[in-house]
Amino acid sequence: MKNRKNRFFSFLGIVLIFSASYSSPYKQEKTHFSEEIENFLLTAEVISIEKNLELGRTNFWTVLLKDGQKERNAIFKYVHRPRPSILPDSYTYEIAAYKINKILDLDLVPPVVERKINGQTGSLQLMVENVITDRDRELQSIEPEKPDEFKNSLYTVKIFEILVNDPCNDSEDILIQTNDWKVWRVDFSEAFFPSTDILLKCPIDRCSKSLYNKLLELDKSELKKMLSPYLNEKERDALWERKQLIIKTIDDLIKQKGTDQVLFSIFLSCE
Repeated sequence: MKNRKNRFFSFLGIVLIFSASYSSPYKQEKTHFSEEIENFLLTAEVISIEKNLELGRTNFWTVLLKDGQKERNAIFKYVHRPRPSILPDSYTYEIAAYKINKILDLDLVPPVVERKINGQTGSLQLMVENVITDRDRELQSIEPEKPDEFKNSLYTVKIFEILVNDPCNDSEDILIQTNDWKVWRVDFSEAFFPSTDILLKCPIDRCSKSLYNKLLELDKSELKKMLSPYLNEKERDALWERKQLIIKTIDDLIKQKGTDQVLFSIFLSCE
């Protein structure tokens, strides 16, 4: 399904650059930061566009934006083949994943907005800089300084992948900020398949207390209202069923192993 990933990240020129002097903005208050970036993506002037000319189901553009003070690169996706298309692939799924990420307070998906560029409507997502894919990290045998924190971040990624039904353990979709090991999850244009089978392929091990509580607090009507522009009814209903199954699975694990073995607290450096 996602054999285009190598081309995608090769094109972006993602490189491993450790910088001791760089201070990650993602350690700031998350809501304020995401809103500031969203506004930038919506309003900044388009300086240049580099179009991906490689073959593949998902085309994208790299867009340079400037608001008079700063410049940032972003990824623009405009393919829109939502379900029931035989080969579903849509920029709306990128936006839906980001909306869910926000309501769960995860800070896991880079900010993305819907915007029209050069007459095309699509998703415009901040390109995170100075990152490496988890696959490349594994190939280069790079180990985190704080393995427990990193492992907890990957647990959170897996829960989110199960929730939005995007293949888990795809290490090319996991980006790691190279200065502080901040973890991102990207590329959801084929997510939200309306089933619950993913739980069989992606067994749950552990979950953060904050994410578990956020899942418990989710309101179905609020979720429907937020996602209706991006997901159809079957996709929304399946999402809710997966949410319920995730909670049940975690509750069963707690009964078997105890709360401390299943739920963990998020380290400050990962928030």
